[in-house]
Amino acid sequence: MKWRPVVWFLVAALAVTASVVSAQPRRTITLWYPAGDIAAGPVSPFTDPNLFANFEATNNVRVEMVGVDYDTMVQKIFAAAAGRNIADILFIDTSWLPGFLKEDLLQQMDSAKARKWLADVVPDVVDLSDYGNGAMWGYPQMGYDIYGLTWNKAQFKEAGLDPERPPGTWDELRDYGKKLAKRDAQGNLVRVGLAIRHVGNPQGTVHKFTWALWGAGADIIDNPNLLHGGKPAFNNAGGLAALKLYLDMLNVDKTTSLSFPDPRAALLQGIASMQISETVSIRARQPKEAPNMPWGTGWGMAPPPVRKVGDRPGVLLGGWLFAVPKSAKNSELAWKSMDWLNSEINDYTIARRFELTPRYKANWAKDPFRSDSYDQALVKIARYGRRLPINLGLNGVLDSLGFAIQKALHGEATPEQAFLEAERLAQKAIDEAAK
Repeated sequence: MKWRPVVWFLVAALAVTASVVSAQPRRTITLWYPAGDIAAGPVSPFTDPNLFANFEATNNVRVEMVGVDYDTMVQKIFAAAAGRNIADILFIDTSWLPGFLKEDLLQQMDSAKARKWLADVVPDVVDLSDYGNGAMWGYPQMGYDIYGLTWNKAQFKEAGLDPERPPGTWDELRDYGKKLAKRDAQGNLVRVGLAIRHVGNPQGTVHKFTWALWGAGADIIDNPNLLHGGKPAFNNAGGLAALKLYLDMLNVDKTTSLSFPDPRAALLQGIASMQISETVSIRARQPKEAPNMPWGTGWGMAPPPVRKVGDRPGVLLGGWLFAVPKSAKNSELAWKSMDWLNSEINDYTIARRFELTPRYKANWAKDPFRSDSYDQALVKIARYGRRLPINLGLNGVLDSLGFAIQKALHGEATPEQAFLEAERLAQKAIDEAAK
């Protein structure tokens, strides 16, 4: 039996190899994500400490997920990049991307991987992913972050409105608002028809105004895929019409108010019949904050109203991005983990488990996504989705526009004055960023 020594030699060699592999030190890669309610679903996948378990086991690596304060995360990233102690993976708001690109902070995805991804995912995810000519800076998250109209069906019925038919045009929105607004014996508004964002972070004000701005044919910047240069595109007839719509509901119809809380909170508290912002936030918060207003029977969602019949709805398609910084210490392993997490099979299993929406076309063809009423309602809104511009001066543009909207709503300037000044400041931000 001369073959036995050979067999035993091979067995011994394999044992030695295995012991060497197991003896290799386990590497750690870090992932920073914003702590708190940032998930595009009822529960964030980052709450699961075993999210990367399979990848960790097969790659002898540990993925350390670290929640970072949302309000200071951008500053932390810039400081960490300067000190070369940044995380290997960043889960970032896409609205932060221009600032990071301006500082040349992120790695661009491999072009072959990008082409395959763009061919495999649904069109709205392509829009979130492609920053011009197929360039990608990371993988957009699972779960849609869509700004749509949400409404209280019980209040619609109470007002004599069809709870399954939301307003489709601006005129209908104003008419519905008059029927839904409620006043006490002294004539004070105790329930608004449509809650609006009018204070706080100016960029948040713009996010919740884009539906009207885009719906009126105006824009934030003239070319959303332009990194350098360009012009503000909101100080025109369309932009002023969008702002006038808000002012008419506030001062003429008196169906909205500047003394009510954030639109999402107002809807969930029952003191607003409609609001237009992140639909996923209502989905995530409703079970706890408004348990008697369940999805489908208690509240609905649809694309925002259009200026006139036949116009295209303005839908902000927001989201978060898995990105790898240029100064990451474990770049190759970071990309490998992201490729694994964002594979077609994990897209399905994670989206299903955490009640998120998938990104791959193949997964939308499977249950539960193809038959779930909430997911299908999102798809109908997402088809109109648009992401924010990538311009390196975007933050300055959003700040100037947001403050202008707030000034006009609070009577501190006319719409024309507010937008003229915002246009000047926005152009300055674009020009300075292009230097």
